[in-house]
Amino acid sequence: MRLGALAGMLAVLGADAASAQPDTEGFEAFLTQFRTEQQIPSLSVLVLQDGETAFEAYLGWSDDEGDWPTTAETSYAVASVSKTITGTSLFLADREGALDLDRALADAEDWRDFCGWFPDSLIVFAGAQLGEVRIEDFTCQGQTLRNAVNMRVNGEAGSHFLYNPIVFSRLGRFVDEAGPASIREMVYRYVLDPARMADTAAGWRDHDRGHVLSRLAPPFDVVDGRLVKQAFPDDDFRGAAGFYMSARELARFDQALGEGALMDDAALAALWTPPVNADGAPSVYAHGWYVQPFQEGRLIWHSGVEDDAYSAIYLKLPDRGLTLIALANTDALGWGNRLDRAEIERSPVVQAFFEAFGIAGPD
Repeated sequence: MRLGALAGMLAVLGADAASAQPDTEGFEAFLTQFRTEQQIPSLSVLVLQDGETAFEAYLGWSDDEGDWPTTAETSYAVASVSKTITGTSLFLADREGALDLDRALADAEDWRDFCGWFPDSLIVFAGAQLGEVRIEDFTCQGQTLRNAVNMRVNGEAGSHFLYNPIVFSRLGRFVDEAGPASIREMVYRYVLDPARMADTAAGWRDHDRGHVLSRLAPPFDVVDGRLVKQAFPDDDFRGAAGFYMSARELARFDQALGEGALMDDAALAALWTPPVNADGAPSVYAHGWYVQPFQEGRLIWHSGVEDDAYSAIYLKLPDRGLTLIALANTDALGWGNRLDRAEIERSPVVQAFFEAFGIAGPD
C-alpha cells in the first residue's frame, strides 16, 4: 500500500481535528484519494453519531464498465463482519434458553466428521507457525459452542484467544444439525427481523432476498496493476461469513443495538464482556466481536477480508457514541491484523477516521 502519498492528507486532517466539528470534508478527500490509490472500484463509508448519520460517502462504480455509480443501496459481501450478527444471534438464543452455548460440539455428527480430518490437516488454523504467531495445535476434546464463538479453540480448550474462522464456521453446521432451527432462521429470528434489515441476504440461497444480490458490487482484484474481475463467492451461508448488505443495512443493525430493539443494556454489556484467559488477562474477543481496550474506553469491532474480492470494517466507539462502517469490493480495507491480537488502529481508514473526528490515537 502506498501510504507515503496519504501521509500529507492525514496531516491535514490532524490539523483540523482539534476543532469541535468533525472534518467530514477532509475525511471524504482522504477516502477519495485512498480509493484511487488502492484501485477500489466501489467504496461505501458511513459514520453514525449517537445513532444518526453523521457522514456517508458512496464512491466509484458498482459494475464492470463504470455505468452504475455506487449508491446507498450498493451491496457487498461483508465477509467476517458477518460474525457480529451470527455471534449476537447465538448469544440471544442462549439467554432465551433456545440454545445452550456450553453444549459440546461433539453432540453433532458433522463435528465428529470434522474432527476426523481437521487436526491433522495442513490448514494453518489446526496448528502451525504463521510469521510471528504460533498457532497452537487444535484438539477436538472439550470444545463447546461457547469456545468456538469466543475464538478459544487452539491449545487447551477455552484457555485463550486466537482467531480461528474455520472452527467458527462449523457453528452454522452444528446449529443446522442439532439446534432448534437452521442458522439462517436463527439470524432472522434474533437480529434481521427485529432490526428490520429487509435488504440483507444471508447467503446466495436466501431466496427471499434476491433483490440484494441484484445490487451487489462485483468483486475485483488488482493483478499486475490492473483491475481483474473475480468470480462471485458461492458458499452457502454458515454464519462465519456470507451476509450481503449495504452500509446502510449494517447501520440498521448498529442502530437496533443502540436503541434496545435487540436486547437491553444489561444484555448488551454481557455481549461485549470477554472471557478471562488462563493467565488472568481479559480476552479481546466476545461472541463474534473484538473488544479492544482503547484510551479510557473500548473499541468494539470486526473486520472482514475475502481475499482478492471484498473487505469491510465495522467499528464502534460506544463511549463516544460513534460508529464507522466501510465496505469495498476489493480486499484493500484489510491491514493484516494478527491472529492473536486486536489492532484496528493500524488500519489507514481508521486512522483517518480518528483524525477527522478528533479521536487521539494510541501513543
